[in-house]
Amino acid sequence: MRKSAAFLFLFLFLQVFFACQIPTAIEIKGTPSIRFAEEVDIGKMFTDLLKDAINKDEKLTIIPCPETEIITYLIHAELFNKEFEAVEHEDDIGYLDFPGMELLPGDIGVELITDKILIDGSEDRMTLPLSEIGSLLEGFVFCDGYNDDDDDKDGGYKTKLYFSNTNTNSGLIEKSRVKIKIEEMEEIEEEDDENSENGEKKYKYNIINDINNIQILNHCSDIEKWKEHNEYDGEFCPSDGVEIDVPITGKDIAISFIVYIPAGETINLNDFDEGNMNVEVVIWLPFKFIAIGEKAELSFPDGSFFNSDDDLFGREEPDSENLIADIIESISVDVTFENNPFNGAELVISSKGVTIQNPINDTLSFTITEDNMKKINEPANWPFIPDIKIGFKQGDTLSFPKKFNAIEFAFKAKVRYRKDFF
Repeated sequence: MRKSAAFLFLFLFLQVFFACQIPTAIEIKGTPSIRFAEEVDIGKMFTDLLKDAINKDEKLTIIPCPETEIITYLIHAELFNKEFEAVEHEDDIGYLDFPGMELLPGDIGVELITDKILIDGSEDRMTLPLSEIGSLLEGFVFCDGYNDDDDDKDGGYKTKLYFSNTNTNSGLIEKSRVKIKIEEMEEIEEEDDENSENGEKKYKYNIINDINNIQILNHCSDIEKWKEHNEYDGEFCPSDGVEIDVPITGKDIAISFIVYIPAGETINLNDFDEGNMNVEVVIWLPFKFIAIGEKAELSFPDGSFFNSDDDLFGREEPDSENLIADIIESISVDVTFENNPFNGAELVISSKGVTIQNPINDTLSFTITEDNMKKINEPANWPFIPDIKIGFKQGDTLSFPKKFNAIEFAFKAKVRYRKDFF
């Protein structure tokens, strides 16, 4: 074996030595490709943002809905939950442990002339944190389900209000009314504000709905059951409770309320027997969106595919030499989804000085052309940090299927490398 190798080496050496023309360079050309299967849960990238935001507030609970065809959650908000002891004498009525109580002993047993507040939650806003999701869906809003057929499994969001009292002999629920105020939260940027320096955000509250005189039957949600099983096994929004219109656009929403007894009602002492009063809001929230703007784009969370701080080709400086960037003339990428919600949309990849657009069909595909690579290699366009977005037309709907996974990746590169010896 060693003799054969020695003869081969000697043969090649003599061929080069006695050749009429000695090689002055080496050149490599080709289009290597690689294809591999890997399951990447795209939906989880988005749902984790919502779950993390919800879990920061102990009054909020998020419950998955495994029986639906698209990703759906129930969000439960506990606005008020308090036990109270029986009132034995009307002189004690003013000492009931209800925030905002305005009832007086003289109000017992007589018809009320004016509305009387029972629970005042007007200053205790509950925040529904949707801005983390909304910031990735420019020009989109959540689809509402108020006009959908009951048989429409892909219907949009709905909001239910529950008002209950464990003492079924009490007439408070029947006599009470609820007022709900819904506000959209707009962050205020103040450079010199002390709260901003401490990391505290300030908001402006814009009223988007104010609902008065809501009458509710004595119903509570099944939140304890949902928590125990860590799921809601229905295919549709829970049927009990009262529907209220809470427009969900993708910004943070603040909800506040007042429970009052309207003028004309008569309050009796036994209405305040021992019990537990509970005010709840439950939001049925499918991940279904509609493009309302002329420019509607879905972005991906930072770091989903690339490090958002570094040049994709590893160049540390604008003029850095980089073998990978030098030898690659073009790159083609194909991503196959288990269920593709982007069919018919447009892929837009942008970085400093470089924009790549491509329609999306069965796969998500794009090519960094030779012209693109020349632009990427220009020092003025360093660093190359791709910002990936999916563009939609006005009126398009986007639903996140239950299985929203990328399952196969294919890469093909056109390479050319030349090394001069002299």
